[in-house]
Amino acid sequence: MKASDGNKCGTLPILPAPKTVSIPPNRIRGVSMESFEDRVLRLFDTLHPLDRIARAGYVVRGVAHPESVAAHSHFVSVLTLLFVEEYPEQFDRDKALAMALIHDLAEAKLMDIPMPYADAYLNEAKDIAEQAIFEDMFRGFPEKFARYHQELLDAQTPEARLIRGLDKAQMMIKTLYYERERSGYLEEFWTGPANFRDYNVEPVSRLFDAICAQAGRARPR
Repeated sequence: MKASDGNKCGTLPILPAPKTVSIPPNRIRGVSMESFEDRVLRLFDTLHPLDRIARAGYVVRGVAHPESVAAHSHFVSVLTLLFVEEYPEQFDRDKALAMALIHDLAEAKLMDIPMPYADAYLNEAKDIAEQAIFEDMFRGFPEKFARYHQELLDAQTPEARLIRGLDKAQMMIKTLYYERERSGYLEEFWTGPANFRDYNVEPVSRLFDAICAQAGRARPR
C-alpha cells in the first residue's frame, strides 16, 4: 500500500497530550507538608510570649521587675558558651549550646512554675508535660532537639548536667544582683541547698562558691 493510500482509508485522530497536573510541594496525597519557613513561623508563633513571661520565683518573692524566661535562657546560653570554651575537653560544644538554648522553651506553653512547688506538687508530671509540649513545638524539625530536651530532663550526660547546673547558677547570679538592688525578699534563695545543686560538675561548683563569696554568705550543703 502506498503512503497516499493510507490517507484514503482515514487516519486515527491525534489526541491532545494529557495535561500535567502540578501538585503543590506542600500538598502530597492529601498530607500537609510545611515548608521550612512555615515551620519557623509556626514555632515562633508559640515562642514569642517568652520575653513577657516573668520568672515566677522572683514574682512571688516581690522582685519589682523580674527577668523574663527569655532573658534567663539567654544568660544561661552565655554562661554555657563561656564554660564550653574554658573546658573544651569536658563537653560537646554544639550539643551543650543547643541544650542551653532550648532548655526552657516549653514554658511558652506551660509557664514558669516556681520552686519548690513544682517538685512538691507536680514532680515527674511536669517533666512529662514539658517533653510532650516540646516535641509538639518542634514537630518537623530535626529529631535530635527532642532527644536533647529529654537528656536535659534525665540529667545524665555531661552536657545535660552542665546546663542543669548553670540553670541554677544563673538564678543565683541574678539573685545576687537583685539583692544588691534591694529588690524582693530573697533570703530563701540563699538557704536552699537545691538552689546550689552543681550536678557533680566541678567547674559549676566553683562558680557557686564564687557567687556565695561575693554575697558574703556560706554555701548551703
